Amino acid sequence: MAIKVNDQVIPSWAIERQAQSLYEQVARGMPGKPQEVIQLAAMDLAKERMIDQSLMAQESNRRKYKIDPEEVNKGMKRWMRENGGKKAIEKAKHPAIKDREDLKREILAHLRYNRLLEEESSCDLPTEGEAREYYDNRPDLFTSEEMVSASHILKKASSDEEFKVAEEQIQAIRERIEGGEDFVKCVQEESDDGGNDGNLGTFGKGRMVPEFEKAAFSLEVDQLSEPVKTQFGWHLIKLHEKHEPKLTPFEELQGKIIEYLHERRKDKVFDSFLDGLKSSASIEEVSGI
Repeated sequence: MAIKVNDQVIPSWAIERQAQSLYEQVARGMPGKPQEVIQLAAMDLAKERMIDQSLMAQESNRRKYKIDPEEVNKGMKRWMRENGGKKAIEKAKHPAIKDREDLKREILAHLRYNRLLEEESSCDLPTEGEAREYYDNRPDLFTSEEMVSASHILKKASSDEEFKVAEEQIQAIRERIEGGEDFVKCVQEESDDGGNDGNLGTFGKGRMVPEFEKAAFSLEVDQLSEPVKTQFGWHLIKLHEKHEPKLTPFEELQGKIIEYLHERRKDKVFDSFLDGLKSSASIEEVSGI
């Protein structure tokens, strides 16, 4: 079904091509859903976006914005460059761009959209007090995660018998290290994962398998773990550093928070304007196009 927005008709083929371009994006937000459900959701999103674009185009045309031709040329060149050069129009398969004239109209419309967006999203900057309130209410956003730096020795295993042998081997290696042998020397001589001398670098929670993570985060600096069993085999872990969670001072974030809150406020102001356009528009599905 095509859609008629005031006097402009959005053909069904354009909506379908837009839906196809949105399919993967929609699918990522709907994991596990049947293909048919995702296709319907993509079609709904395509209709919504194209209605918005049509209303914005109509309003920006009504305001008769004057756009510098050189700005349009630059936009066309940039679009061609970003979409594959001379054959960009063919490669991009854009639902509304089939030739250079279509591209010119799209770039001109985009520039007008931007002018309209700039005008209708204009609002005051948030105050320092508003930024401080947001900072105080969302410390989770501004606190670094707990991290550790560690190395390990691994004896790989996949069968029950291999796990039994690997446990005996890793226990013997641990006794050697406890007896005074150098950890790195044992990595080089014994580990099945000896790259970078067993150093795993710095990592946070959720990066390693649960058994390994639990053991690593429970150690003290320079402490050697007891043997740890994971799906990969048996490990010894040596902790090098602990990095406790740290709240970044407000003074370092104030400007970014104000910028973020300002963008949110602008979006809200423009959404309200767009809702006004929709409420006064004639929008209907039409067949045969």
